[in-house]
Amino acid sequence: MNSSVATRPLISVALVVGAMAACGQRSTGPTEPGALAAAANDVVFADDFESGTLSAWQDGVDPSRQRVVTDPKGAKSGSRYLAVTYPAGRDGGWLTRFLMPGYQSMDVSYDVRFPAGWQGATKLVALYGSRIDNQWSGFGKSGVCPNGTDFFAAMLVTESGNPGAVRFYTYYPAMAREQDGVTCFGRYGDGTGSEHTVLADYTSSTALSPDAWHHVELSVRLNTPGRSDGTQMFWIDGVQQAIWSGLSFRTSEVLRLNAVQLTFNSANGAARTEELDVDNVVVRASS
Repeated sequence: MNSSVATRPLISVALVVGAMAACGQRSTGPTEPGALAAAANDVVFADDFESGTLSAWQDGVDPSRQRVVTDPKGAKSGSRYLAVTYPAGRDGGWLTRFLMPGYQSMDVSYDVRFPAGWQGATKLVALYGSRIDNQWSGFGKSGVCPNGTDFFAAMLVTESGNPGAVRFYTYYPAMAREQDGVTCFGRYGDGTGSEHTVLADYTSSTALSPDAWHHVELSVRLNTPGRSDGTQMFWIDGVQQAIWSGLSFRTSEVLRLNAVQLTFNSANGAARTEELDVDNVVVRASS
């Protein structure tokens, strides 16, 4: 197990909705074997919510639960941010941007803030792998075990807490099945839930402090079909929290990373009405 903790500089980028400009090189090192290649990677999508709308998102927009707030003092940067309401007994929905036909490596970063008094677990952000001929093949798959040619999903979630620690939540072909042998739910990769496949190395276990902005970054590099050389990692506030290597997300090139989702799912719904805030979403990718 790699017990070192890598420190990563925070990313600074001029955010423009739908930006397609190239960004500079990313530093990689021995603690980041799965990071995106050091060659320049393109910003393929960004939203800092300064437009005042959610028009950049192609699925899931729900004005009753998601709104852009104008508040220069409250925003992480600029003057606006996304506020997501979790009504009591419900969750905050989702926002999806498709990036078809897709990429071999993808990295999403954003800023998130939980309010003081937050309770419970929630999903945070997801990178989906659908078929290049069907952008929807990776969605609506809760409980489904991937077969290597239909879908995969790489997410970050928080455990129960106020808020709890951040964990991977991943669907991939070799993932452990539930007791019935045919049902799958996302895996943390930490050996819980009858996990019997390659495990993640959680080099740190940072819970997100309430009432403060945190910078979260998830990086996924797909495997070569026929090999288990896929990797995913995540950082919080520039510090590497975990790396999960030796993964096989797919058995065919028909699957690529081709959607990013801000996912505000809470399995049992919020115990009370709560709000989560988001700012500065940036997606980089390489073919």
